[in-house]
Amino acid sequence: MSSRGLAASAAVVGWMLAASSLAAGASPEVESQIRDMQARMQRMEDQLQAASDQLDTANHHVEEQSQLIENSGLVQTRGASNGLPGFLGQIKVGGSVSATYLYNGNDPNDHDNGGLGGTNSGMNGAFYPLHPDHNSFAFQAAWFEIGRDVDEENRGGFYFETAYGKTGQLDNIGGLSNRDVRDDTGFYLSQGYVQYLAPIGDGVTFQMGKFATTIGKEVANSAYNWNITQGSVYQLLEPLDHIGIIASYAFGDSGFDAALGGVNGYFPDDPDRNDAKSILGHVGWASDKVSFGVNGMWGGEQTGFDGAESGVVNAVLSVQATDRLAFWIDGDYNWIDASGDPNAWGIAAAARFGITDRTGIALRGEYVADSDRFLGFCGFGATVASSPCSSDSPTDIVPTGFEVWDVTATVDHLLTDNLMIRGEVRYDDINKDSTDNAEFFQDSSDFDNDQIVVGVEAIYSFDKFGGE
Repeated sequence: MSSRGLAASAAVVGWMLAASSLAAGASPEVESQIRDMQARMQRMEDQLQAASDQLDTANHHVEEQSQLIENSGLVQTRGASNGLPGFLGQIKVGGSVSATYLYNGNDPNDHDNGGLGGTNSGMNGAFYPLHPDHNSFAFQAAWFEIGRDVDEENRGGFYFETAYGKTGQLDNIGGLSNRDVRDDTGFYLSQGYVQYLAPIGDGVTFQMGKFATTIGKEVANSAYNWNITQGSVYQLLEPLDHIGIIASYAFGDSGFDAALGGVNGYFPDDPDRNDAKSILGHVGWASDKVSFGVNGMWGGEQTGFDGAESGVVNAVLSVQATDRLAFWIDGDYNWIDASGDPNAWGIAAAARFGITDRTGIALRGEYVADSDRFLGFCGFGATVASSPCSSDSPTDIVPTGFEVWDVTATVDHLLTDNLMIRGEVRYDDINKDSTDNAEFFQDSSDFDNDQIVVGVEAIYSFDKFGGE
């Protein structure tokens, strides 16, 4: 009860007592005591009223000071920009942990392929980029992601993503790797950049450092893919990430967006392998159900000189057809401005159907065609002693072109909202134009044009998978 209410209640009680006493014909002595009590009650009411007025005045001063602080921006500065609790509250953390086992039906008997495992990846090491080993358990990867998004109130931010394990070893081409000692303790810095939202139009976001490519659909972190293994289009025709700077812009609520950047090259080179820089670009449109993007890059990629520029044009369409059915199509055309106009192209299509809210099946089909030794098979990766690539005249056995087909079926099931298990069957086939089709290891010393690989994966995501 407020001070005013308390005083009023006391006065009412006092007057009621006085009225009842007078009505009963109280003596003069009693009447005097009642008048004294009424006087004391009046003084109490006056004191309470004065205290209430002082409290109202103090509250008014506090409100004025709070408004002054808010208008000056001191609240935001203390809480968000400089204060550690405010900063940590804007940090987002994510990631996943996965383990795998794959078995190759050709039973290639533990071929080593130059210390890279490679029993699933063929004699050129061109397939199964992150799952090359036959009949082997693997700690596949621990992915860790941390970042701070940018918006109009916090224009500066960052993002950092790293992989540890087999994926870390195999992605870390040209860097430190423990792959040769046959363990799963390799690190790979997938992304690490600072970003700034410039107050231009609806906001231009600049990212500088190392960032994922705009090209393609699949990524190295299998938690974001429908299949356990990455496909041939991903491996043969698309870059992984770049080092440089890129600016991106979303055109209001229209769904259209664009990005343009300058990078060291197709590969994440630092330092750059030559004096040239490459241009990376993207134009896209997205709605709640459909997204479409055209991506590309062009520049000099030859070590030591700027000539013989190469390019990639890529298109990706993704559709959420129903609550349970989704599909995507990813296509690439690659070329080099060199003698013979070597080029390659490929297309991958995939669909996933949610059988229940926790179980689904995904199917992916791919085709890649090489022309005029764009990929340089039998020179694309390390050669193997006694293989068809081992020759005194390599040009005699390097095919002028080839075709690759692969089909992958994957069943996934959520044990919990964060823990998924998957099983997969994949078929690969290669047809070379001007030489033997041998590519995939078979038994102890033979090679074949095709192979079937089965695999399982357990993967825990820091965020909920959500089911489809």
